[in-house]
Amino acid sequence: RIGQIASAHIYGIRIARGTPLTLVVRDGTGTERSRNTYSNAGEFSFADLPEGRYSLSFSAPALSNETRVVDLRRPWRVQVVEAELGLARMDQQITVVSGSRVEELQADSPVKVEALTREQIRDTGYERVSDVLSEIPGVVVRSGSSGTVGAEQIQGVDSRQVLVLQDGLPVVGARGVKSGSLNLNRQNVGKLERVEVAKGAASALYGSDAIGGVINMITREPAEPFSLGLAMSGGSLGAMDGRVDLGARWKKLTFFTDLEHHRQDAYGLIPGNPGTVGPDLVRNDVLTRLRYAWSERATVGFSATAYHNHQTGLTNSSVGLTLGTSNDSSQMYAVTGDFVLTPATTLQARAYAARYDENSKTDLAGTNTPSYDFANLNERYHRLDATLSRQLGARQLLQGGAEWAQDLYRGANRLVGDNAGQQATTNDVWLQDRLQPTRKLTVTLGGRYQRHSRYGDHMVPKAGVVYRLAERWIARASFGQGFRAPDLGQLYYRFANPSSFYQVIGNPTLRPETSASFSAGAAYQQRRWQVGLNLYRNQLNNLIDTYSLGTPQTPDQLAALLAPYGVPVSFSPLANRLTYIYLNLNRARTQGVEVNGAVAVNRRIGVSGAYTFLDAVDRATGLALPQRHRHQGYVKADYSNPRWGVLANVRGSFFSRWPLNPSTGTFGYGYQMWDAYLSKRLARGLQAFASIDNLADSRDRKLALATPTFDRPDYGRTWRIGLRWRLGGE
Repeated sequence: RIGQIASAHIYGIRIARGTPLTLVVRDGTGTERSRNTYSNAGEFSFADLPEGRYSLSFSAPALSNETRVVDLRRPWRVQVVEAELGLARMDQQITVVSGSRVEELQADSPVKVEALTREQIRDTGYERVSDVLSEIPGVVVRSGSSGTVGAEQIQGVDSRQVLVLQDGLPVVGARGVKSGSLNLNRQNVGKLERVEVAKGAASALYGSDAIGGVINMITREPAEPFSLGLAMSGGSLGAMDGRVDLGARWKKLTFFTDLEHHRQDAYGLIPGNPGTVGPDLVRNDVLTRLRYAWSERATVGFSATAYHNHQTGLTNSSVGLTLGTSNDSSQMYAVTGDFVLTPATTLQARAYAARYDENSKTDLAGTNTPSYDFANLNERYHRLDATLSRQLGARQLLQGGAEWAQDLYRGANRLVGDNAGQQATTNDVWLQDRLQPTRKLTVTLGGRYQRHSRYGDHMVPKAGVVYRLAERWIARASFGQGFRAPDLGQLYYRFANPSSFYQVIGNPTLRPETSASFSAGAAYQQRRWQVGLNLYRNQLNNLIDTYSLGTPQTPDQLAALLAPYGVPVSFSPLANRLTYIYLNLNRARTQGVEVNGAVAVNRRIGVSGAYTFLDAVDRATGLALPQRHRHQGYVKADYSNPRWGVLANVRGSFFSRWPLNPSTGTFGYGYQMWDAYLSKRLARGLQAFASIDNLADSRDRKLALATPTFDRPDYGRTWRIGLRWRLGGE
């Protein structure tokens, strides 16, 4: 037999009888094998493991996770692996990420990947993914309330060029029409096991849209025979958030479901102005996951995610005060099959369907007149893919895959063709080879070939190296190219605003956006402290943006302005309206430095922080790119006392001023945001918690001007209190 792994003992900590200890073994293909034991010795054993390289993750409640890497090679023999688990810390290292489309140790990823675990997310008190991302260096989200749009930047690259995934599959939200932003305020954290952010071009692995990075939301899967969780919280602005989740493992079946309800009142920022920045919001969410193991070699899974959102808000327009009402919903369904074809070969096949629907109307506030603006917007997305992984000896993992995807948009007053819609289809193949020439060096090479129904063929490569300088030192470097075809909104947009008298027209002659990303860095870690440095550079070409054509007064003037861009009569543009069109305007560069570190002062107190310097420039004009902070950072201090059942932290985020219009030299003011969180165990499985966001009540300084205005939609200081109860699990 090749490679028995046995005898993982826990030293130095008294383990209560019946405490579950878990070992998860992952091979190079990401295939997992797990064992649980309730003995104080904590002994595990695995037999008949193929020759290869494995990561072993040990975990137990209230203890820190520990990971070991072993190479099982000839001559065949038994290896004894020992792991010492200390008291858990909130900032313990994430041990497994999927930034390279294969589960691996975070330290072994050739690209810069940041991740937050479920425990770290919980101990912020946040409810939305947009807020959680503020805890990750180099990521900026100015999201305001739950009803506003939460759009992210990664290393200065905008949200339109960032791919958002859930369990490795694209999240839909009609981003192609809605300014390129997938609203992360619509994504809640209760269903998540962790959030990962891979920085830089990742199109070679994930396809179009991933030219600036990837955000991957990993949903939960139960590890216990039965678990039940309830949570309820409330706070400022009439906020109320409720959640119930249920998980079970029975024989070959695994089941998990999460149900959530969220609401919040509207608010305004300018005194005397009835217009609202954050609307009234009511939202319901559901996630269900099923997984059935037909045998040790075949597993089938099903997942369904959905939300329904209703919001209303007041807006001052050229026709007076208007009341906007919007209902939007999303449903995503996936079927996954995982198959072990041979001890060294695995196959994953997935079928995925997703839809987004929005209906909106606008009424004159305080009147009974009929709605003068009604619009609907729909997206339908379908995808089939398969990934084959083959372990070649002990030091090489070869992966490849094929993907087919179809995206359809339709909607009144949104796209040419209205409810007939527009669609695009892609066919992709990709390949990745991960080699380990020596025990210290890992090299990753890969590429993707895409055939786009409207833009033909395109190919992008990637490469990365990881070198272990010493036991605690790791150096990494990576290069990747990105490719993003113009989305259907940019090509076929036809939107006429009825209250502000402007219109946006698509451009069917647009060229694809491309990028090239470079990064290099090093990290050092020991038991009590860690530090990391990352240098990055992203070059982006043919970036698409809106361009004003002025206000043509007659149809002939309008036709003359649009003729150079190939806009056909079917777009039906209107005369006497301020007219915008999409153009390939920019060649941009973002580059900078990220520094992060953490230290455990003692077993109860820890301090961590990060700083990001960003130089973001339009290479055509030499001007700074708008809406980017040159300096950004955060600091965090946390306290944990398991004996008292108390956990507390204080977190501060810092942002320098940012350019609003570089050509005129206007800037938004820099600011700081301090948040605090406290939780207390009341009884077994019952916990009370409280959080205060924006402790210093930081608000846009422009609100204090004689004529108030604002660039940040932040309401100001908010608070939240709540209770959690859990039966089973942690």
